[in-house]
Amino acid sequence: MAYKINNTFGTLLVTLADGTIDVATTDLTLIGKGYAGFGEKLNENLVKLLENFNNTSAPSNKVQGQLWYDKTNNQINVYTGSKWKPVGSTTNSASAPSNAVQGDMWFDTTNTQLYVYTGSAWTLIGPTTVAGSGVTQFTSETLEDNTGVNRSILKMVANDTVIGVVSNLAFTPSSTETNGAALIAAGFATVAQGIQLSTSVASAKFRGTATDSELLGGVAAANYLRSDSADTTTGRLSVQTDDGVRLGAGNDVTMTLSSNDFTIAQTTQDKDIIFTVNDGGTTTEALRIKGSTGRIEHLRVGDLTVEGTNTIINTSTLSVEDNIIELNRNISNNAGMPNYTGLKVNRGETSSATEQDLYWVWDETFADDGSTTYGNAGGAWTAFKAAANTDTPLEAPTLVDIRANVVHATTTSAMYADLAERYEADCDTEVGDVVILGGDAEITKCNDALSNAVFGVISESPAFLMNAQAGNNDSHPMVALKGRVMVKLQGTGKSGDRVVSAGNGEARVANLEDCTAFNTLGRLIKDKYNVETALTECVIGVK
Repeated sequence: MAYKINNTFGTLLVTLADGTIDVATTDLTLIGKGYAGFGEKLNENLVKLLENFNNTSAPSNKVQGQLWYDKTNNQINVYTGSKWKPVGSTTNSASAPSNAVQGDMWFDTTNTQLYVYTGSAWTLIGPTTVAGSGVTQFTSETLEDNTGVNRSILKMVANDTVIGVVSNLAFTPSSTETNGAALIAAGFATVAQGIQLSTSVASAKFRGTATDSELLGGVAAANYLRSDSADTTTGRLSVQTDDGVRLGAGNDVTMTLSSNDFTIAQTTQDKDIIFTVNDGGTTTEALRIKGSTGRIEHLRVGDLTVEGTNTIINTSTLSVEDNIIELNRNISNNAGMPNYTGLKVNRGETSSATEQDLYWVWDETFADDGSTTYGNAGGAWTAFKAAANTDTPLEAPTLVDIRANVVHATTTSAMYADLAERYEADCDTEVGDVVILGGDAEITKCNDALSNAVFGVISESPAFLMNAQAGNNDSHPMVALKGRVMVKLQGTGKSGDRVVSAGNGEARVANLEDCTAFNTLGRLIKDKYNVETALTECVIGVK
């Protein structure tokens, strides 16, 4: 009688006649009743089941639920009814398996983490946190805001510390709901739209390169100077390097410092340096330094003080607009006067009488003979030629003639106090204020004590005023640069004490150990006994 072979679900699989076998319906050999040699087929079936049809190719007569061991990939597979599907393999151990194949999984029992084998390496599936080291991962969380509405955020957590949050909306967390209160405690009193870092984590910053930013250091991006186009600034521009400033595509003009010496250099061969001013609406050249000669070609000067041992003017014609030329300016009394003060005409250095030097001088050796109107002057204007063939030509001069249509002589005197120059100020100033270069204009009050930037003192009546036409005393006060001047001085002091800045535009007497060549403004002329701030006469420019 034929066998009716059914599957697990009771569906007829095949009807097997007596004395026959079936090898086409399944990958096993189905044996009919009375088949001779059934033992071999039965044992082979058991082996196939034992080894899960181990082969390099899949069984051809598979049935749903059948297992197949892929010998090539060392992978167990199950037939779903339509395809072969690998069966995952998970290993629980403290170290990674050494015989893994692609798709194998390994649970790290030491760190409680799951890995999958890619065929070449183990890749972490999760969790990202190593057991016992605190939570370090991105986590999603739902919490209430202060209106009771649920909000979803993504938290960035490192070692149990919330570093930042990501939110699609801005809101204020609830202080009474558990997750909201915890987020506030973590440094998020409010949640911004986007990515936000915790205020409770010291030095938490975005680090790396960003393509754009609204603010830099809390200042709007639009308030920074452009480097690729023309731009302006209302603030002070400081270049705090001795390498200074470069102008021109080829660094044609440079402004540099060396040992605190300031240098303006025209680096292009034979090109000039030109200074111009706006004179009543007209651009006027005040100074030109000729590049091809290295000399000042054109100079417009108002009041001028030239100091030095020798001053040589190499020109064919000297034109002086000033009505008074003062000689021997450093002489304080008549006893120190030289015998002769005046002009010398150099006619050569040979012994010929026609080439003797000629002088027009004030002769201090001339004694009043009673014939002069102003004989008590103790001298006389004299024209003479120097003695010939001597190393001391003024010991025996010879008078020469003076020819003129009319000779006018005027006695005059003047009291000089200081050398000053007008500078534009960025604030109101008073006589005696200590100033520095800078601020929003050319000068500003010195607000620092012991400042190395001290520049001068606001003067009332300078003896020599440079840049006099620049403005008035309100806009361009007169800054004394050297000489005797009244200074706003705090506290007491003795004659000769060194004076330094005290802040708020005032000065004070300094201890010697506090003084440097840079912060010393000048010296006190007379003793000061009043501790209150008062205008006190000092000599500035003396270190």
